[in-house]
Amino acid sequence: MIQRIDNVGVAVSDLERAIRFYGRIGFEIEDREEETPSATLRAGEARLWVFQTPDHSGSRRSLDLVGNPTGYDHLSLRVGDVDAACDRVVANGQELESEPADHPDWGYRAASLLDPDGNRLFLLGDLKG
Repeated sequence: MIQRIDNVGVAVSDLERAIRFYGRIGFEIEDREEETPSATLRAGEARLWVFQTPDHSGSRRSLDLVGNPTGYDHLSLRVGDVDAACDRVVANGQELESEPADHPDWGYRAASLLDPDGNRLFLLGDLKG
């Protein structure tokens, strides 16, 4: 039976740009493959397989989740203290899409940011309230 998700594949238009972005939010290169080209990135138990493909971005997803096209919509990363994680992300030169806020309907405190190809990442932690 399934034990866990091993990795999430992220198609990007510029591998080096994506590696820099994910490095600034805490991921490190675990492995690289030049033939594909791709890289496996790790942060704690989270693993991403980032691979370069032609840019097919046409339309961007919105925070209005139910208005988005089918397919994987976002990646949520459990960070514990959302505010501290956002401070580190901003200090490393990344912009937040949405500031940290409590979302009682979700059961989390969350903030979001976009990678260079518009893929949405949520940083999740416990509610403050």
